[in-house]
Order: sequence, then structure tokens, then C-alpha cells
Amino acid sequence: MPLTLIPISHGTLCHGSRWTVADEDELAGKVAFLALGQARHVAAILTGIDKRPPATRADTAAGAIRLLSVPKDKPPYHRDGWVFQAISWIAAHRAEPGAVIRAPHIIHAHKGFDGFQLKLDESGQAITAVVIFEDKATENPRSTIAGDVWKGIRDLECGLRMNELIPEAGGLLEAHQQRFPELDIDGAVERIAWEEARYFRVAVTADTAHDDDDVRAGLFKGFDEVAPGLTARRQAETIAIPKLREWMKAFSGKAIEQIEVWRDDV
Repeated sequence: MPLTLIPISHGTLCHGSRWTVADEDELAGKVAFLALGQARHVAAILTGIDKRPPATRADTAAGAIRLLSVPKDKPPYHRDGWVFQAISWIAAHRAEPGAVIRAPHIIHAHKGFDGFQLKLDESGQAITAVVIFEDKATENPRSTIAGDVWKGIRDLECGLRMNELIPEAGGLLEAHQQRFPELDIDGAVERIAWEEARYFRVAVTADTAHDDDDVRAGLFKGFDEVAPGLTARRQAETIAIPKLREWMKAFSGKAIEQIEVWRDDV
């Protein structure tokens, strides 16, 4: 697997995992497939299914390469943000193989949710939680969390953006209806209005200093205040990436190289 997830708990504050890159080339290949719009293929591979990769058309490759590139004279934040969302999606599938998770948007700076997951009971017939992702590729994780992330969670806790949550949940369930034919979609969607059914998963890039558990816990100080209740509602994910922008540039280059090879092999 391209990512290793190390579970970690900060008492009643939050729970989650620390990610480490086990195989950067493999991870770049998975991100490349996501850029090509092949989320289903990646999800199958992450569940252990050995599938033949789909052919890579030249026009599809061109679009994926644009997604992994930074336009001339533009900052890299949007590209890096999308790449991190893709890595976060892979980590979510690594944590829960076969989970119902929305595929990453194939567009920079999409204004919707960074990620979206539905947790189902063991029978697959009832929704137990809607997990809303906050994915941030940042060189200032604490200020980003205490500012943008906490504000977004407070808004959702107040019931704002429900008009976005409802169609997201419904669409994701409809997409998986063949997998769960007995699932009551209308009943499942109704549950997202319940406060305890809204969970939050905050994933950020961090520094190596945050490999210390106490320092890491400080990143998420206040999580239990903005999203009170069960600790299960508060998931905190980190990956230490020194020199973030340089790493993202090199990593995106590796993904592009793989796309170019696949395109030329067609």
C-alpha cells in the first residue's frame, strides 16, 4: 500500500491517524489515476482487487496533466490542494476498504465539500454517520485549523449548508444503490439532519515536530468545542511533509510522468 496509517488518540479531544508515505511512486500512480477520473479503478485496487488499468486517451491525459500542473505565473495552492484531497481520499479508503466515499472533484478550488463519506451499519441498510472532510495542504496548520476549519465546522453545526449536504448524501447513496439494494435512501438522507449523525474529518499537512503526540494534539485544540459530543465525531489526520511546496511540485511531476507513459503505451 502506498500509505501507512498509524492510529492515534488524543483522549476525548479527537481520534485519527498519522500518515506516512510507504511508496511515493505507487502513491503518485494512484493520484495520477484519480486525475484521469479513474476513482473506481483506484478504489478497487485499494480493496485488493487486481484490475487491469483502463486505457489512457490522449485528450484525457491532457486534462489530467493540466490538473496536476500550475498555470504560468500562478501560485501552486490550488494544485497542491487538489493533490492533497486526492491523497486524503486514498487514506480514507486505506482506513476503511470498501467505504462509501465520494470521488475527488476533477477541478481546482471546487467550492463544495473537500470530501464526503457515508458510514453504514453492518447490514449496509442504515446510515450511521455523514463524515465531512476538511482537507488542508498548508504550511501553517494550526492557524488554518483554528481559523478556516473551525469556522466551517461551526457553520455546519448551526445547520448551514444543509441544502448542499442533502443532495451530496442522496447522490452518493444513489450511486451505490446497486451495492445496497434494500437501503432506504430517503430515510438515510433524513438522518443527516441529526446533529450526532454529522461527523468531521480534518486532515492537514504538518511538520515533523507534530510527530510528537502532545504537539500534534495542540494542532486540534478546540475540536471538542466546535463539534461537541461523542469523540467518534472528531477525526484528526496528519501527514508530515517538510518543504511542502517543493514536495508537491516533485510529487505532481512523478504523477505526470506516469500519465505520459500510459498515454504513449496506448
